[in-house]
Amino acid sequence: MSDKELITALKHQIGDLTEEKNDAIKLASEKDNKIKQLLIQLENANDDIHTMGKKIGDLESTAKKKANIKRMINKKIDEALEKKDDVGVDSEDEL
Repeated sequence: MSDKELITALKHQIGDLTEEKNDAIKLASEKDNKIKQLLIQLENANDDIHTMGKKIGDLESTAKKKANIKRMINKKIDEALEKKDDVGVDSEDEL
Protein backbone atom coordinates (compact mmCIF):
# COMPACT_ATOMS: atom_id res chain seq x y z
CA MET A 1 0.00 0.00 0.00
CA SER A 2 1.37 3.36 -0.97
CA ASP A 3 1.58 6.34 1.33
CA LYS A 4 -1.24 8.11 -0.52
CA GLU A 5 -3.54 5.12 -0.17
CA LEU A 6 -2.61 4.76 3.51
CA ILE A 7 -3.28 8.47 4.14
CA THR A 8 -6.63 8.25 2.31
CA ALA A 9 -7.63 5.16 4.31
CA LEU A 10 -6.67 6.85 7.57
CA LYS A 11 -8.61 9.98 6.60
CA HIS A 12 -11.71 7.83 5.91
CA GLN A 13 -11.23 6.01 9.21
CA ILE A 14 -10.82 9.33 11.06
CA GLY A 15 -13.95 10.64 9.32
CA ASP A 16 -15.92 7.53 10.32
CA LEU A 17 -14.70 7.74 13.93
CA THR A 18 -15.54 11.44 14.07
CA GLU A 19 -19.03 10.70 12.80
CA GLU A 20 -19.46 7.93 15.39
CA LYS A 21 -18.23 10.31 18.11
CA ASN A 22 -20.71 13.00 17.01
CA ASP A 23 -23.52 10.44 16.96
CA ALA A 24 -22.56 9.30 20.47
CA ILE A 25 -22.46 12.91 21.70
CA LYS A 26 -25.87 13.59 20.12
CA LEU A 27 -27.33 10.44 21.70
CA ALA A 28 -25.89 11.35 25.10
CA SER A 29 -27.30 14.85 24.78
CA GLU A 30 -30.75 13.49 23.89
CA LYS A 31 -30.62 11.14 26.87
CA ASP A 32 -29.57 14.01 29.15
CA ASN A 33 -32.50 16.08 27.93
CA LYS A 34 -34.89 13.18 28.50
CA ILE A 35 -33.49 12.69 32.02
CA LYS A 36 -33.95 16.40 32.74
CA GLN A 37 -37.56 16.22 31.53
CA LEU A 38 -38.20 13.18 33.72
CA LEU A 39 -36.66 14.91 36.74
CA ILE A 40 -38.88 17.94 36.17
CA GLN A 41 -41.93 15.67 35.91
CA LEU A 42 -40.85 13.89 39.10
CA GLU A 43 -40.45 17.20 40.94
CA ASN A 44 -43.88 18.31 39.75
CA ALA A 45 -45.39 15.00 40.85
CA ASN A 46 -43.74 15.34 44.27
CA ASP A 47 -45.07 18.89 44.59
CA ASP A 48 -48.54 17.66 43.62
CA ILE A 49 -48.35 14.87 46.21
CA HIS A 50 -47.23 17.33 48.88
CA THR A 51 -50.04 19.72 48.00
CA MET A 52 -52.62 16.93 48.00
CA GLY A 53 -51.34 15.67 51.35
CA LYS A 54 -51.80 19.14 52.80
CA LYS A 55 -55.30 19.41 51.32
CA ILE A 56 -56.20 15.97 52.71
CA GLY A 57 -54.96 17.07 56.13
CA ASP A 58 -57.08 20.22 55.93
CA LEU A 59 -60.13 18.21 54.87
CA GLU A 60 -59.59 15.71 57.70
CA SER A 61 -59.37 18.59 60.16
CA THR A 62 -62.58 20.09 58.79
CA ALA A 63 -64.30 16.70 58.93
CA LYS A 64 -63.26 16.27 62.58
CA LYS A 65 -64.61 19.73 63.44
CA LYS A 66 -67.89 18.95 61.69
CA ALA A 67 -68.11 15.58 63.45
CA ASN A 68 -67.60 17.31 66.81
CA ILE A 69 -70.28 19.88 65.98
CA LYS A 70 -72.66 17.10 64.92
CA ARG A 71 -71.93 15.19 68.13
CA MET A 72 -72.60 18.32 70.20
CA ILE A 73 -75.85 19.04 68.34
CA ASN A 74 -77.02 15.45 68.82
CA LYS A 75 -76.15 15.69 72.51
CA LYS A 76 -78.15 18.93 72.86
CA ILE A 77 -81.08 17.39 71.00
CA ASP A 78 -80.98 14.33 73.29
CA GLU A 79 -80.85 16.61 76.35
CA ALA A 80 -83.78 18.66 75.06
CA LEU A 81 -85.80 15.50 74.37
CA GLU A 82 -85.03 14.18 77.86
CA LYS A 83 -86.15 17.48 79.40
CA LYS A 84 -89.31 17.38 77.31
CA ASP A 85 -89.98 13.82 78.46
CA ASP A 86 -89.34 14.84 82.07
CA VAL A 87 -91.70 17.81 81.75
CA GLY A 88 -94.30 15.63 80.04
CA VAL A 89 -94.13 13.02 82.79
CA ASP A 90 -94.46 15.66 85.52
CA SER A 91 -97.49 17.30 83.90
CA GLU A 92 -99.25 13.93 83.64
CA ASP A 93 -98.65 13.35 87.35
CA GLU A 94 -100.39 16.67 88.15
CA LEU A 95 -103.59 15.57 86.44
